[in-house]
Amino acid sequence: MVAARRPPRRWTLAVLLLAFVLLAAIGSLSSFYTDLLWFREVDKTSVFWGQIRAKVTLGLLAGVGSGVIVGINLWLVERLAPRYSVNVVGRPQVERIQQVLGPYLRPLRIGVAAFLGLVVGLQASGSWQTFLLWRNAVSFNQKDPQFHRDIGFYVFQLPFMQAVFGWLFTTLVLALLLSAAGHYLLGGIRPQVSSDRIAGPTQSHLTILLGLIVALKAWGYWLNKYQLVYSKRGAVTGATYTDVKAQIPALEVLFWVALICAVLFFWGVRSRGIAVPLFSIVLLAGVSIIIGGITPAVFQRFRVAPQELQRERPYIQRNIDATRQAFNLDSIQTKPFEDGATLSSQDVNANRSTVDNIRLWDPEVLKPSIKNLQAIAQYYSFSDVDVDRYQVDGQLRQVMISVREVDPSLLSSGAKTWQNLHLAYTHGYGVVATQVNTAAKQGQPDFIVSNFDQAKAKIPVTQPRVYFGEPPQAGPDYVVVDTKQPEVDRPTPSGDTQTSSYDADGGVQLSSTARRLAFALRFRDINLLISGNITSQSRLMFNRDVRDRVEKVAPFLQWDGDPYAVVVDGRIMFVRDGYTTSNDYPYVQRIDFGDAARHDESSAGGVSGSGNYIRNSVKAVVDAYTGKVTLYAFDESDPILQTWRKAFPSLFAPKASMPVGLQSHLRYPEDMFSIQTDRYTLYHLSTANELYSRKDLWSLPEDRSGEIQQQQQQPQAQSPVAALAPPTNAGKMRPYYLLTRLPGQTQPKFSLVMPFTPNNKQNMVAYMAVGSDPDNYGQMTLFSLDPSRTIDGPTQVNSRILANPTVASQLSLLNQQGSKVILGNLLIVPVKDSLLYVQPIFVQSAGASQSAAINTIPLLEKVAVVLNTDVGYADTLSEAISQVVTGQPLSPTPEPPNSTTPPAQQPGASATVQQLLQRASQEYDAAQAALQKGDLAGYQRHVNAMAKLLDQALGSSQGKTPSSTRPGS
Repeated sequence: MVAARRPPRRWTLAVLLLAFVLLAAIGSLSSFYTDLLWFREVDKTSVFWGQIRAKVTLGLLAGVGSGVIVGINLWLVERLAPRYSVNVVGRPQVERIQQVLGPYLRPLRIGVAAFLGLVVGLQASGSWQTFLLWRNAVSFNQKDPQFHRDIGFYVFQLPFMQAVFGWLFTTLVLALLLSAAGHYLLGGIRPQVSSDRIAGPTQSHLTILLGLIVALKAWGYWLNKYQLVYSKRGAVTGATYTDVKAQIPALEVLFWVALICAVLFFWGVRSRGIAVPLFSIVLLAGVSIIIGGITPAVFQRFRVAPQELQRERPYIQRNIDATRQAFNLDSIQTKPFEDGATLSSQDVNANRSTVDNIRLWDPEVLKPSIKNLQAIAQYYSFSDVDVDRYQVDGQLRQVMISVREVDPSLLSSGAKTWQNLHLAYTHGYGVVATQVNTAAKQGQPDFIVSNFDQAKAKIPVTQPRVYFGEPPQAGPDYVVVDTKQPEVDRPTPSGDTQTSSYDADGGVQLSSTARRLAFALRFRDINLLISGNITSQSRLMFNRDVRDRVEKVAPFLQWDGDPYAVVVDGRIMFVRDGYTTSNDYPYVQRIDFGDAARHDESSAGGVSGSGNYIRNSVKAVVDAYTGKVTLYAFDESDPILQTWRKAFPSLFAPKASMPVGLQSHLRYPEDMFSIQTDRYTLYHLSTANELYSRKDLWSLPEDRSGEIQQQQQQPQAQSPVAALAPPTNAGKMRPYYLLTRLPGQTQPKFSLVMPFTPNNKQNMVAYMAVGSDPDNYGQMTLFSLDPSRTIDGPTQVNSRILANPTVASQLSLLNQQGSKVILGNLLIVPVKDSLLYVQPIFVQSAGASQSAAINTIPLLEKVAVVLNTDVGYADTLSEAISQVVTGQPLSPTPEPPNSTTPPAQQPGASATVQQLLQRASQEYDAAQAALQKGDLAGYQRHVNAMAKLLDQALGSSQGKTPSSTRPGS
């Protein structure tokens, strides 16, 4: 029997390679097709095809251009090769290479050119945004002070010119190197011979290439002249004294020298010698080193440095003016604020709208409370908490609002079937909203919208289902709706589960087998193809995170890190702020946007990268039910936005088309204001003399919110005050929203505010606010404090609160084993002619385990208020304010009728908490006394008794009946 012949090994490898290529191609085609279907869903195919056209156009131009240039030069190498035999002693390897490659020179030449063209084209296609900005450039209608070119030249045209220069320079250098290698292999270059080592045609070819490179370098010098508007040589960014008086003339000289050298190279072709080319190279290098490098350095050291301010003054002023324009800081109104006056109860009552909207609850503190109290079903979660304002019972109130998202990853392991994850648990339900200035009886959030009866809530929601939002990252990549499988809607009061079916046009309709196959390939999920629950009417939803949706629709914009939910006409929508940015605004220092924005751990994404220009030009709105994405051109005067509107005419809706109901919920973005305030710490200095001396440099206060730390006490220490340390937050404070009546305003306005302190000091010198309401959106006001007085800043106020004996004593007891104390954001609220400092204090059980700690609820235990040097400390905001104002005690904040609050606390519970804390304080004193006497057993006994009392006090504050067991019994 004859054994079957095995196929040759090379055929096996070829088949495997072909299979790999086919699989990769099929995967790419499925991604391409499903992406196209997604862009059709959101009606943004102009962006999809526009990107492809730009990439293909740029890739073809660059790739074909490089391929042709390299190919022509390689063809010339072959044509100019000597026709005689090149049997030269000492080159046997070269001869062998010639024998091997000789028959394949033409296909090899074409292959090398094609490969380089492909690589260059793919790389160049990544610059499609630069290409579109150049192609659709508009004018800024502002000129730089040095070259008197429109700012648009630097932002739109110069970056593209530099890209073209870099591409062409790289291509010519590659052509030169490949040509030299080819001439060596084909005998045009023969270093082993004693004479005529470079053949005449070869020398002419290489000399022409060198001449072209030098001529191109002349253009590079011309471009570098304009790059000096970003120079860092002087006291500030921009073309300063040395750049203007020495560097620019040097570059102009180098431009002409390079052109002359290029001409000499071309003239050297006729002479067939190397003397002229060598002279040209030496001349250009010498002039470049002496005039372009040494001369400006000497000029800076001996002409500028000894009298820098006098030399640089006009250029520093250019930097100040340009920076204020680039970061939109040139229209800030400055008003004096005479802080220090006392407040009476009548003053507070006259500003009741401000006091009733002081926010005590921090988003990060409130989120675990909402999760534990309002998730209700195990498959619901809350990803974010936002600050907004709504009409509640006829009054404009600041509220905290959060969307109930579906999170099927929280299901039990047995319930995580493909059908449940992708067909049943498809959407979240409704919103939750809380009061900002009060707490329920047990210190829990005071809900004004809760549970599932959303249509009759104080903020009514008529379409509560949330298919698009901020889903948890552990959720499925896609869901399929309108299938034979009923969708889980919400639990009912009877304990059953209500179901629903999607009835809108969100998602991609799976109307054909081809579409189901494409998505099965994209998600590598065969169930999409074989499931009998999916029909031709079913719709597949992916890219459901609002951040992903807006970033795919407008990838050329930067985006704020905090999308926020709003309820408009009964529908839940998400708003995300879009930014147009640039790295090429002249005379402005480039900064790291992420550092300046001071992102916290909760921020996902956010504006980032290097830049020196920013505008909040776009408001993106995503409907939570349909997924519809609308981009509103919010700052229609921004030249960069105008350029993108030319590139994608149908992408942006005009600002005038934005619904009025939506406008009333817009916020001035935190990232934008954080960057502006970061820049303003230096650029509040308006003259060159002030900026140069920097004696009035400002800083941003430290963020003192977070968990209080416990200090180690010395054995002789008796006071519990020393046991407290502020939170170890190394970051700077972020701006915060207030619904308040600022000085000069007649009605409360929703504003974003930020205090300033002197550099390396902690007192406060100014307070900036920017409006968010439709009638004052973007208007910045700086309230300048009296420079002759020392006014406490946030860090000093926080220290004053913790140093108060009453505060320190109680917090030391609460911050023991079994519980932790959390300081909320310290807010500075203008009330009449005074600044009121408010810091909420929360207590949270530490939990016996990590999982238990996650499920504990932070309780609003106390509120600290500081006015001038007086500290108020009480259970409620009204009581704390009453301790620092004159006159009759304030009436408590009235609760909204029918507010949703947890069950009332048992009678006597508050008194019980106070008694337990007093007894715990006594045990603490006894423990310290025992430690002084060296009675370690007694010390441990009293500490254990104190811990038990604190646990009972914490349990009582949460509504639990305290144990009647005596400590130590």
